[in-house]
Amino acid sequence: MSRDADAWRRKARAFQARGDLPAALDACQTALGLDPASHETVHLLADIAFRIGQFDMAAKFYAHLLAQGDHDPLTVRAYAEALRESGQVDAAIDLLKPTLAANPTLAPLWETLGTTMVAKGDRPTALIFLDEALRLDPGNLNARFHRGAVRFDEGDVRGALDDVTTCAKGFKDAGNRASAELTAAHMALGTGDLSAGWRWYEGRHKRGTLGEVDYVTRLPRWKGGPLSGKRLFISAEQGLGDEVLFASLLPDILMDIGDGHAGLAVEPRLVPLFQRSFPDVTVMAHKTQTVDGRIRRTFPDLKARDYDAWALLGDFLPLYRGGIDAFPARDRFLTPDPDRIAHWRDQLAKLGPQPKVGILWKSLKSTELRDRYFSPFAQWRDVLTVPGIHFINVQYGDTAAEMAEAKAAGLTVTTPQGIDLKDDLDDLAALTATLDLVVGPANATSNIAAAVGTPIWMLMPPRAWLMLGRDDYLWYPKARTFVAPRFGDWAPALAEMKAALASAGQAL
Repeated sequence: MSRDADAWRRKARAFQARGDLPAALDACQTALGLDPASHETVHLLADIAFRIGQFDMAAKFYAHLLAQGDHDPLTVRAYAEALRESGQVDAAIDLLKPTLAANPTLAPLWETLGTTMVAKGDRPTALIFLDEALRLDPGNLNARFHRGAVRFDEGDVRGALDDVTTCAKGFKDAGNRASAELTAAHMALGTGDLSAGWRWYEGRHKRGTLGEVDYVTRLPRWKGGPLSGKRLFISAEQGLGDEVLFASLLPDILMDIGDGHAGLAVEPRLVPLFQRSFPDVTVMAHKTQTVDGRIRRTFPDLKARDYDAWALLGDFLPLYRGGIDAFPARDRFLTPDPDRIAHWRDQLAKLGPQPKVGILWKSLKSTELRDRYFSPFAQWRDVLTVPGIHFINVQYGDTAAEMAEAKAAGLTVTTPQGIDLKDDLDDLAALTATLDLVVGPANATSNIAAAVGTPIWMLMPPRAWLMLGRDDYLWYPKARTFVAPRFGDWAPALAEMKAALASAGQAL
């Protein structure tokens, strides 16, 4: 029985080594069934569960190990990290304190307590703990990376960049290195250093990690050089919002290609909108799947013989957005359906003559890191009290709870009927084109609204990288930003937005 369990553990480690974590998890569970008393298997299960984001499962495995008498400080640390990632921040702190008291010179414990304080929102205290981790172990790059992130949040940009770029150059693990490179890119871009920022932005590819995307095509990769007359196939990348934002590069690319030809692969929901907007481009859908733990992006309608090379849309950022003066004063680059614009104008006209302002407030992807970029709906309530404006709900996803909350507070927010705000993106473009203004954070909807020429007012966190160290928003000339002074402190920016709305009134 034990030998069978050993065989399954070896299989699990082999799957883990090649990145197939779901298969590794299955193999581990089989090994545990054969040898339930094996602490080695439980440790391996907990680690794999953590790596695939099953934090509640990982926490249960670590709790089992502690209950069985495994009080090794590093096991306690791993348990605390699983609790932290599953949202049980106070429990993680309570777990760490006695272990730290017994092991005050163990730097990884101070590091984990620091990152847990970040999750709690107490960055000044987090900085103290991370500094202590580095005092005990100056070569602890994990602690230094997290300290850099906290320094940036606290306004110490120079110190933050020093920490994070040191980690980007020093990390041996591909995943850690990619995280540090991308963080360095965001920090540099957030200070207006576009040259360094775009160099570090190569980290977005996450090469050598499970996050690396395998773009499946027989075409050679474009390595730069003249575009004139080129037959170039381009794939959009990143998330839906970035696909739209980086599409602002397409007019520049197409001008340089001239009498050549461009193909473009975008998220399937964007195909009709992009084909109408760029009629001379062959627009098709990309398909993204995870196969054996690896992300693969394929292009079912691509005819490779029609092209000389392929590129990612983000490859052109250094070429066409290398400096602040390289951003064009182009106020729109996507073309919504004119018939649907007419439809939505008729529908909105029935609500009365007041200006129509679209509102959104969240992303459907919710993680501890992403959530700090979005203000809860409750904090928007004061903005919704501005008189003389009819607010239109353009937030995709389930908004029933927020709409009920608004109604209970006596606020009027109209949800358009006959449209799926998440999936009908072509119709969403037409709807937003009929609005006088859209207010909210940077997400897919606000990018689509801006791309069709609608003015947008964006609620932004401090030092947001896409602001490029400025007060305005160069990507969209009609955009206006309202910036929180600190992460999580949205009230001042929302108060400023409310005052601006009240002042604009019927002039919208």
